[in-house]
Amino acid sequence: MGTDINTSKKILDLIREHGTPLQIAFGVRAAENVRRAVEALSPHGWQGNLFYSYKTNPVPEVLRVLHQNGAGAEVISERELNLALDLGVEPGRIVFNGIYKSPAALKTAVEKKIKCINIDAPQELDILCELSKSAKENITVGLRVRPAVGWQGQFGHVIKDGSALDFARRIAGNNKLDLKAVHFHLGSSTAKAYRRAIDETLGFIQKVSGELNINIRALDIGGGFPGKDMRLLTLWEQAWQRFFDRPWPAPVAGPDDGFRVLGETAGYFKQAGTKYGLESLEMWAEPGRLITGDAQILAVKVVGWRQSGKKQYAIVDGGRVGAAGPLVGETRKVSVLGKNQNGDLKTYDIVGPTCMPWDRLFAGVRLPKLEMGDILMVEGAGAYFVPMETEFSFTRPKLAII
Repeated sequence: MGTDINTSKKILDLIREHGTPLQIAFGVRAAENVRRAVEALSPHGWQGNLFYSYKTNPVPEVLRVLHQNGAGAEVISERELNLALDLGVEPGRIVFNGIYKSPAALKTAVEKKIKCINIDAPQELDILCELSKSAKENITVGLRVRPAVGWQGQFGHVIKDGSALDFARRIAGNNKLDLKAVHFHLGSSTAKAYRRAIDETLGFIQKVSGELNINIRALDIGGGFPGKDMRLLTLWEQAWQRFFDRPWPAPVAGPDDGFRVLGETAGYFKQAGTKYGLESLEMWAEPGRLITGDAQILAVKVVGWRQSGKKQYAIVDGGRVGAAGPLVGETRKVSVLGKNQNGDLKTYDIVGPTCMPWDRLFAGVRLPKLEMGDILMVEGAGAYFVPMETEFSFTRPKLAII
């Protein structure tokens, strides 16, 4: 995120007021990202089918901006569900995912009549069946499935081996449960992976609709759309850094444009729906980092340095331990506030203030010559930084929004 003079001044004013480490959210950028995502869905009439992933950045001030600009809420826990309701999100704009939904959370979701409860773990069905006995209206549910591409393990019901179909039969056995949607989540992914998952899942929906006479109205494709200037480290990069304590020396391709991936996926979904005779099926999307990733920075201050052998260490007051957990396996851009990023550059390891040897934000990064008190801006802090913060030895970063 480039910073002009006015933005730099605002950042400095906030740092003077709140100190560092400091999370700084940019409301205008977050609102614009929502609008761009809605525009990717609107050609197909799905502009109301965007649900922001609360787990990505559960900051109430930011969430209000997103909801004011058209995003619903995708939640995975009782705490997130209650937060969405406390923020005034209409229940019909809330989708409940996750592999563990507490009985209390499911009771609240049923009583509030939220848009959809996507069933994942089998015991959730048992709880919902019990709740359905006293429910005055049908309970709207979805089924999380696992296509052959994307996250595997403990998530969803496998399509290929028939497990998903068997579970759909169990849901259909309770006439108080309205199976409205099918859901998958691939994790960080590409347009090609979404196409493969859509094809497999639409085939499943076609089979379920015919065999069980169920009117499924939506496919929820989850999130995982890449954010700008942030990506997972490849296995090669992680191995190289672990064994040689340096970043991978060869160039690595940057992430795809997440908005383009979302738009292309929506277009493919529409075509595939026609192919499978599911023209009326809607697509729901639950982006997280695509919306808020580049709309927030983490500002940390250089509080010390030392030379050790050939390495120059810059110590900052907010590190991977406590302030920037995602940097254990992801990349971000970093710059020095108020300095020419293309001038005379030096090589630094940027480390945090704790007593942990792995408390390192960046290894071998090239930056303008650092001095005590310089402010480093870590970009992409709107994706998983806040929910992964801890109070290990130091307090969590404060947060301000501009």
